[in-house]
Amino acid sequence: MTHVPDIERLLRDTTGIDAETLGVHAIERAVRARLAALSPDMQDAPPYSRYWQRVQQSSHELQALIEAVVVPETWFFRHREAFTTLGRMAREARTARRGTASERQPLRLLSLPCSTGEEPYSMAMAMFDAGFGANDFTIDAVDISERALAVAREGLYGRNSFRGAPDTLLFRERYFTSEEDNYRVIGALRTQVRWHAGNLFDPSLVDRLGTFDFVFFRNVLIYFDRDGQRRAIAALERLMRMGATLFAGPAEGGTLTSNGLAPTGHAQAFSFRVAVPARDVIQAAPSTDATPSAHGIPARTFVPPTRPAPPTLPTRPATDSLRVAPAGESPLAPSVVSSVGAMAKAEIDVPLAQARAAADAGDFERAVALCRAVLAADRANAQAEYLLGLVEDARSDAQSALIHYRRALYLDPTHYEALVHCAALLDARGDVSGARRLMARAERAGNAMASSETHDPMQRHGTRHR
Repeated sequence: MTHVPDIERLLRDTTGIDAETLGVHAIERAVRARLAALSPDMQDAPPYSRYWQRVQQSSHELQALIEAVVVPETWFFRHREAFTTLGRMAREARTARRGTASERQPLRLLSLPCSTGEEPYSMAMAMFDAGFGANDFTIDAVDISERALAVAREGLYGRNSFRGAPDTLLFRERYFTSEEDNYRVIGALRTQVRWHAGNLFDPSLVDRLGTFDFVFFRNVLIYFDRDGQRRAIAALERLMRMGATLFAGPAEGGTLTSNGLAPTGHAQAFSFRVAVPARDVIQAAPSTDATPSAHGIPARTFVPPTRPAPPTLPTRPATDSLRVAPAGESPLAPSVVSSVGAMAKAEIDVPLAQARAAADAGDFERAVALCRAVLAADRANAQAEYLLGLVEDARSDAQSALIHYRRALYLDPTHYEALVHCAALLDARGDVSGARRLMARAERAGNAMASSETHDPMQRHGTRHR
């Protein structure tokens, strides 16, 4: 198809999307769909040349093409640990503000891209559950897709937006009302979020929105080429206040750290801080794209909060205690080893959960000890190897992390988290083809997991951008 490479470059310059990450012929299929939708306007030969002219001249058609390419895939509390960490860090920020000029200023949160709204509404629920009131925080939500924003503003969701075991969906009873087979968000959530049509690469975005304390930008960088990733990270830094936190996707940590961001040390949250933010910006008056009358949140002047310095990760011991212990050799914490070693393998989930909790709390030595104890009882435990990789990632020891992730994949070739983390480390090393192969495996593993869950039969399938 002629002009497809030109259209791919246009989309990359406009949105940052690298066509290769979307799969073979994804852009071509989107163009064909638009040609079919525009029929009979495009019947005169040659249709592709005419379409190339139209998409350059019409912002409306460019937007329609973007929406044909970007098919959202998201659900409430996706990667739940990020939202748990948001509540915890927000409480810490509120404590740090006490006695300062910014004590009464609400925390500012940003979801970008917000897709059909599940992420910003999850942020609001997490903040309420952490003890914050309606006046303690605001959320701005931005997406390039007008169609996705229309769904978000409506706030009506089907079953596919609620995934997981029943005990993880209890929030639905508190924050939604049932409407036949769907669920609508309650007013308390709707009033916390302002919706904006926008593009991260628009240089005026920071002047429109101001700067933020917490930014969710997840599962997007993986669709950009290296230049697009650098542009995106620079744009994100302009939107972040002093000491602000960025939440990313599981496969994006390597890209962020290689571009100067530092992990916060909260395992499984995929959260990072910028060393030197660009500036703090006063929020402009709400744009015409927002819906302030529906939300009732006036523009405010925000003073940069007094925040604690980014947490310092524990110093890696000079001994070799963090390496996998040889067979027969006891790892750290003998008391932990003996208690776990006596357990049946079916009971090993308990110390694994304790190891994850210890890692989340920054107690890396205990997390390592528990993982080693699990491996002493079950030398083929992929999850223990994966958690050891997470600890090494948090310690910024990429080589050791890669070793553990690869061991986890040897034991469980479909371990989704190990696949995406290993892909991120390979990408940071410049092994783009290796990273893409692993991401393709992760995609297949994720689809296999999703197919075992109950999905909305009306859900649209396509390229996943969220």
